Amino acid sequence: MKLPMKIIKNLPVALFAVLLALPAGSSLGYAQSSAPQNGAFPTKNIVIAHEGATGVVKMRMDRMEAMGAQMKLISAMVRGKKRFDGSKIAAASEKIADHGRKSSKLFPKGSWKKPTQALPKVWKDWRGFTRAMNSMVRSATVLAEAGRAGNKKRASTAYFALGKSCVACHRTYRFKKKKRR
Repeated sequence: MKLPMKIIKNLPVALFAVLLALPAGSSLGYAQSSAPQNGAFPTKNIVIAHEGATGVVKMRMDRMEAMGAQMKLISAMVRGKKRFDGSKIAAASEKIADHGRKSSKLFPKGSWKKPTQALPKVWKDWRGFTRAMNSMVRSATVLAEAGRAGNKKRASTAYFALGKSCVACHRTYRFKKKKRR
């Protein structure tokens, strides 16, 4: 069966939309393992940002990248490289918090194989991992409140606290990235 290229290219977006529509607290179980492994879907059109990543692994990598982009936007304002705009900081922080709230759905059992950057410790220490994600969500929420209040000093403090929560989680639950030269 040949699928139109438009459908294939939009498959990750459609899967992501389905995941976001799931009720809070629902579990995907082994959803990824039911994906076709016989080459029924040509992945060369799906893989763009993360070589070899497909399905739920690609979605979570894309979500982490999106959170990183929001952090860069906030960083530029907090560090004085761009004009401070509390409403933009609040909006970016709310996106980070929202992504964090929904991210646990993107770590179903069995999704620890390459090309993921997640360590198997995510699933072995699920409680610790969800605590780390919740800490990040709380930090992003505090940053959003500081942004809405237009308080640059509080926003700066909250931004660095959020960064620390991200680093702590990455240090514990993600493979170390190779340094670029």
